Amino acid sequence: MPHDAYQKFSRYYEELTYDMPYPLWLDIIHSYKDGRHSVLDIGCGTGALTRALDFDEIQAFDLSAGMIEAANSYPEKSIDYFTDDMRTFQLNNQFDIITATVDVLNYAADEQELMQIFEQVKKHLSHTGVFIFDIHSVFKMEQDFNDMTYSDETEHITYIWDCVKGDAPHSVIHDMSFFIKEDDSGLYTRFDEIHHQRTYNHKDMLRMIDNSGMSLDIAFSDFDMSNPVSEICERVFYVIKKAL
Repeated sequence: MPHDAYQKFSRYYEELTYDMPYPLWLDIIHSYKDGRHSVLDIGCGTGALTRALDFDEIQAFDLSAGMIEAANSYPEKSIDYFTDDMRTFQLNNQFDIITATVDVLNYAADEQELMQIFEQVKKHLSHTGVFIFDIHSVFKMEQDFNDMTYSDETEHITYIWDCVKGDAPHSVIHDMSFFIKEDDSGLYTRFDEIHHQRTYNHKDMLRMIDNSGMSLDIAFSDFDMSNPVSEICERVFYVIKKAL
């Protein structure tokens, strides 16, 4: 993922993601709270979910400096935000819970990068820690992101989002154009961003988890921990831990 991705978009991210079901992610994360006190949130964005976490120690990072700047504009909670790369981050402590929500791991370009992330996570998990993450399903990638176009608008911004099928298996190029309304002039300023995502089928993800030296605690779909992973679902969740 390029370092400049989300730089301009970060200013309007929360305005355009008004319908994100953050409480559903929080319910999943907090179900693992018992006896766990520290959290590292990978790919935290503007911190919309991070600042709702209820833990004693919270650290969070994002590759985008613009996202971290936006996250730090909410001073009401003590959270250590910083910029870093999920493939290479090196911190001096371990965490009871590490999270990567809202399809953050779909930004890994290939299996090699995903394995790099797993290796870093394993180094930073406490002995009884868990890593909670979610990815787009193959079904969603093929049905919703296969040469589709979406648009939306708010009071301040309009966007057009073209989803172009990528060259790699189960991948997509998000080609987004944003139009920012200038105050009182009736004119708009345009900027464009391109994002790449890739996903994996459940069998391949289980293989990579096993190869990482970690083990699966549970896998489920669409925010329901009782829902098994099926071929027809939109989002797949994994909770993994260090292998015994």
